[in-house]
Amino acid sequence: MSRAIQLAVLVQMLLAGAVQRDEEYVGIERLSGRVLLAYWVGTGRCNLTAIQSEKGLVVIDTEMSPRIMAPIKARIEREFRRNDWAYVINTHAHIHHTGGNALFDGAAVVGHENLPEDMEWLVRKQADPEAKRRDLERAAQTLRNLRAALPQVAGNRAQTRMIRGEIRFWELYTQDMKESYEVVKPSLTFADRHTLDLGDLKLELVFFGKGHSISDILTYVPQERLLVTGAIVYQRGHLPEIGEQSHMQDVQRFLTVLDEFLAPEVPIDRLISSHSPPLLKGDMLPVRNYYQGMLTAVRAARQEGLTLPQTTARLTVRRSFPWFREPPPGDWAHGMHERNLRNLWRILDEEQQQPTTSGNATEGRQQTR
Repeated sequence: MSRAIQLAVLVQMLLAGAVQRDEEYVGIERLSGRVLLAYWVGTGRCNLTAIQSEKGLVVIDTEMSPRIMAPIKARIEREFRRNDWAYVINTHAHIHHTGGNALFDGAAVVGHENLPEDMEWLVRKQADPEAKRRDLERAAQTLRNLRAALPQVAGNRAQTRMIRGEIRFWELYTQDMKESYEVVKPSLTFADRHTLDLGDLKLELVFFGKGHSISDILTYVPQERLLVTGAIVYQRGHLPEIGEQSHMQDVQRFLTVLDEFLAPEVPIDRLISSHSPPLLKGDMLPVRNYYQGMLTAVRAARQEGLTLPQTTARLTVRRSFPWFREPPPGDWAHGMHERNLRNLWRILDEEQQQPTTSGNATEGRQQTR
């Protein structure tokens, strides 16, 4: 065996050993014989839904980077005792959801037709030296904060494990960013909805509209009575979003899609959001009511002649939407309700300027590819 081959084999063995060691930080929750949740054990949680079928394995979302995803992928394969990956589904392109796509060579990556554009930020932050420097500095500061916090939880095994897991998470991410990693965009996209036929079950993919991102989708598995919402229903009590790129057709679509899955004849026992333990079907109702309540109340305020600041003062989260919590200062979602109000105000300005092209709740539902 040549020296080059010996070195390559040694590197593979070292990487395999590192992945195996990191598996201690992977959480697994079995939902059924065909479905499990996998997530990195740390101070934050992002659910990756894995499904086995007659036609292969499917994973919904792939964490922040390949080195983070590798031990999760290994654990899933061990749980299912197979590694025939057929599909990777990306619910959207934010930080925890597409970074490990490159590990699934041969699997089709599936997402909304806006997903390639939505993923461009992942390319830019590696290609732009200044963006990469800033990202690595943020990761370094996070690691400093976590290491400083570790002695404060000494004696608490659960919290110590979570912080150690988070430290390892950011170490792996830092390594991937320093070396750069391949950003793999979808090979299969759709505009409205798409069904993946896996033999013994079907996955129904539905575009939600531009809200949390421009590529939000839900995945419904009727045979498992399971709905994966990504960040649409983010976690219980977390405010929904009306984004900078949202328009009236998106807000109307939010309501249409949520009404579709809230209908009594649609069986859903579990709802999997990105960042919490499994929820219930009814947890979609406050999200739906927030969108409808915001639309109704802001329209009424405008008809009364109120300004945006006056409307914002009237429609506080505590008074108007008490089911939701107000994120504290420093939280990435702090001020989201006020941003939603500003964006909805803009949308209603657009509607007023073009009243005949505001769309209806089912506009665009027939187009798919």
